[in-house]
Amino acid sequence: GVTLTPAGRQFLPHASTITRTWEQSRQDIAVPDGYETLLRLTAPAYLWDSITSPWIEWMRAKRPNVALRLEGSFPDLAIDQMAEGLLDICILYLPRPHPGIVYETLAVDRIVLVQHTAQVGPWTDNYILMDWGLEFRVEHDRAFAGLVKPAISAGLVFIGLQHVLSQKAAAYLPLSAVSADIERGELKRVEDTPVFQRPIYLAYPENPASSDALDVALTGLRTLAGNLSSDQAFAESDRAFSMAGAAAF
Repeated sequence: GVTLTPAGRQFLPHASTITRTWEQSRQDIAVPDGYETLLRLTAPAYLWDSITSPWIEWMRAKRPNVALRLEGSFPDLAIDQMAEGLLDICILYLPRPHPGIVYETLAVDRIVLVQHTAQVGPWTDNYILMDWGLEFRVEHDRAFAGLVKPAISAGLVFIGLQHVLSQKAAAYLPLSAVSADIERGELKRVEDTPVFQRPIYLAYPENPASSDALDVALTGLRTLAGNLSSDQAFAESDRAFSMAGAAAF
């Protein structure tokens, strides 16, 4: 998940306009010859091995006549793109209410405290604070009431993980993102610290342009999320709801 800074929010409408103009200018050539339609998906990079890559294989097997486009975007911008018809599926941690967008809980991830195995001293000496939303901040502050606010914070899992690995630091990161690093012995979980549960959401249009292709794609994502082992810390859920107006979680 990621939260834009005030400056980022000021730039967001301009970025959205630029992206929309660029995408619209190439809509006529977006669907390759011989394909029925195009599905566009954006997802966190760290879910590539567990979700995105297997999903591509699923779609090629189930609907080989559907072309796929993988996007990278901030969640806020992605939802705006979806509302404009420029994106079909978004996987994200922090959903934002928007008319015409459906949010569905895809899985539940465990956010655990990890530190580099070569870190010298306690984990608090070199700790990066990840932004997992207001609820996490409240729970985190309650659990670590005496902790001095870290000098470094981040909203992207990739940035947080790279900092921990390169700077021999510590951070709260998804177990599904760090399990391989733990197995290799580069990271270790910090004992006797809280584990936070965080939903991973699917977002998709309430009235899609190609409902049949989207249904197949969503079925694939749900199946893959449900098939992940408990070691990767996912759990199934069928909770779905449509966000409208100023509705909030």
